[in-house]
Amino acid sequence: SHAYFLQLQTFTNNLTITMSTHTIVITGGLGNLGSKLCHHLLNLNKNQSSSSTTTTKYKVILIEHPNFINPDKNKPLQNDENVTVLPCNLGNPTAEQRTSLKKALVGAHALIHFSAVNPYPNANWSESAQSMDHAFYIFQLAVLCKVRRVILASSNHVMGGYKDLSTHGPSSIHPTSPPRVGTIPLNPAQIASSGDAIAYGTAKLAAERLAMTLGELYGDVTSFVVLRIGWCQPGENLPSTLSAAGSPPEFLADGGEVVVEEASEDDKKDELWYKGMWLSNRDFLGYFGAAIDLVVPTTEEEAALKGGDNVTTDDEISSTGVHRNVRKGFVLVNAMSKNSGAKWNLEETEKRLGVVSKDDSMA
Repeated sequence: SHAYFLQLQTFTNNLTITMSTHTIVITGGLGNLGSKLCHHLLNLNKNQSSSSTTTTKYKVILIEHPNFINPDKNKPLQNDENVTVLPCNLGNPTAEQRTSLKKALVGAHALIHFSAVNPYPNANWSESAQSMDHAFYIFQLAVLCKVRRVILASSNHVMGGYKDLSTHGPSSIHPTSPPRVGTIPLNPAQIASSGDAIAYGTAKLAAERLAMTLGELYGDVTSFVVLRIGWCQPGENLPSTLSAAGSPPEFLADGGEVVVEEASEDDKKDELWYKGMWLSNRDFLGYFGAAIDLVVPTTEEEAALKGGDNVTTDDEISSTGVHRNVRKGFVLVNAMSKNSGAKWNLEETEKRLGVVSKDDSMA
């Protein structure tokens, strides 16, 4: 195993307790999703059951661009003995940063990739090209360092083109469905303010396909799990703050007050779509936690067996087609909450991750 194991043999009433220390490396580690996941892993450290015979302790390395490291804002994380903050510009790392990255990745239990130059759907092509650079660099470095698991936070925007298709109803978008990049609001004013996610979604799709290719080549050592996540807002992440804009209020307001206008019919249709892709904090943590230790096929034969029970004659959802979601060294699933009426199909999510969402934006 590539995890660092610390074996503590404690004999009490003939009971052997085994403690394993796992290093988790998170890019974009001080952002919305990275910091939520880090807090979760640290809480797991504190809430270990005293009756368990196997205990896992997490050490977390947060990779963040130097410009986004705020000592005051991030003090709770940076002061934890199990957290290391590693300043690094993944798009153009210095020689010193490259050395530090390699040191962080060697022996890591998992690398979780959130980093993006612009994590919002209004990302332009220049920003999205740089986001591709982040993924391409860190994925290949992870393979060279023999990291056992790489998890990509991909996006629903890879499939946003299904939003207004009348041919696709509830639970119709599978992880094996052909990509339809971009989520275009019906209201032109929303396009101007929050973007169409075409460039943003393209960067995520490119990262997915690289993960698939690297899994095919090196999956017996380094495997990849791709989660096409829904909308997980900063902070409490309540369904009541979802809107037709598809972006957090503080992003749209640019630091000022949010102006609430009467919603048009197009806005109401778009809002239903965004509520359908809501990802609760609880489900976000559940999905990523499960992805860390998910058993991924290490051969094509094993992948065929694991995916073979979902074979259909419909190329769009066939587990044997060009967009099949289970391969050697690779698993891809949707990652939204179980929102009533949503087009996202979560059957593969539940089957692969073993996590059944209990949250619903429409409840």
